[in-house]
Amino acid sequence: MQLNIQNETARLKSVILGIADDMGSPLDINPVSKSHIENGTYPTQSAIQAELLTVEEALKSQGIDVYRPENISGTDQIFTRDIGFVIDQTFVIANMKEEVRMKELPGIQSILDSVPSASIMHLPDEATIEGGDVIVHNDHILIGISKRTNWEGFEFIKQSFPNKKVHALPLVVTDQPNTNILHLDCAFQPVGKNSAIIYEAGFQTNPQIIYDLFQPEALIHVTQNQKELMFPNIFSLAPDLVLIEENFTELIEALDKKGIRSIKVKYQETSKLSGLLRCSTLPLYRYPANT
Repeated sequence: MQLNIQNETARLKSVILGIADDMGSPLDINPVSKSHIENGTYPTQSAIQAELLTVEEALKSQGIDVYRPENISGTDQIFTRDIGFVIDQTFVIANMKEEVRMKELPGIQSILDSVPSASIMHLPDEATIEGGDVIVHNDHILIGISKRTNWEGFEFIKQSFPNKKVHALPLVVTDQPNTNILHLDCAFQPVGKNSAIIYEAGFQTNPQIIYDLFQPEALIHVTQNQKELMFPNIFSLAPDLVLIEENFTELIEALDKKGIRSIKVKYQETSKLSGLLRCSTLPLYRYPANT
């Protein structure tokens, strides 16, 4: 198994896509999913399975190798992004704050068995981090400090990748679904060759590193309502191609103006769990820029 992730947008070769084969009882581990449980609008397993199938077909249509976790009975395995992430040629196994989510890790063990052990990194017990809070941008790594990722997790990544410039971005964390930022990729994500989607109110302090890395005209700003719909959480298949929820018409138009094409899929039901397309995908290999 080859690993290579140097940024969020290079042409994708291989990815782990989540499954919803045997989700078990609804989980109220974040404000959004909790609100849908309370309102009786929590998505059905069959609806999520159908949406994931559409995503799998879209990925394969682009010649991308799609791996799936092995089913673990009674376990929600949709959001593979959080359980691990690749930086350069290293697979980092996440240490998740929500103990119930640690049950997902054995589902990708058969995939990890094909990765050399020297390329797999484990975090110390005191460090928590999830892949949704980790964005790799060439020489930089941006890490969201959230309810799920702590300062110890940030420091571990900073020390483990001394060749990278590692930046902490404290996120707004509340108990309200309309204001809480679960992960960094719910408020920010690079797209294209040097553009990005940003929800500025999702940060506790001015995210200066984002403004240093991206020119003002390269930033696509989203509103609170668009943030709630999870506009920042699309998924890049190449510098000029993204996978996107079909109803994100304003974002599709904004991306088109930047020369970025969209493959549109239905993903509204899955989004009720506070995760969208980036959350459901764990990229393993993106081609180097010169290939």
